[in-house]
Amino acid sequence: MKKIITVLAFLIALSSTSLAQNKFGYMNSLELISLMPETQVADSSLQKYAFELQTLMEKMYKEYDTKANDAATKKQKGLLTPEQEEVVLIELQDLEKRINDFQSSAEEKVETKRQKAYDPILKKANDAIKTVAKANGYTYIFDTSAQALLYAVEGDDIIELVKKQLNIQAPKTTAPKTTTAPK
Repeated sequence: MKKIITVLAFLIALSSTSLAQNKFGYMNSLELISLMPETQVADSSLQKYAFELQTLMEKMYKEYDTKANDAATKKQKGLLTPEQEEVVLIELQDLEKRINDFQSSAEEKVETKRQKAYDPILKKANDAIKTVAKANGYTYIFDTSAQALLYAVEGDDIIELVKKQLNIQAPKTTAPKTTTAPK
């Protein structure tokens, strides 16, 4: 029994000294990404691309509405034969299918473009975090934006060091800008 207590005491002492040798830090990666100039460029490009696709979608909706309203007017006036009504209905169903297909395709295209735009940004941020962590002797860096850390003894917020590594200046506080759709 005495041997077990001695072994347990040794293991506790060993684990506490190994924890004491670790250096913990934390940062908010979402804040870092939002401050990177590349993010503003990527977001602007993505907004413009999404706006262009939205404009095309709106044209398709207008075409559908025009055809549907025209068919309804002609039907009310008795200008459509049953065969013509059937043809118009098939055309409207086809146009509705094209609209749905376009919408799905547009969402996929925007997501693909977003991933291509953000991959190098995320890599650059990750590389800077690793460089700062190694240079400053950190064993662990926690991301507070992921809410993965429930409790920890006070650590060091390294976002200032990473911003310095990336040459990011603190944003100037100005009146909020109103946003308009890109042209």
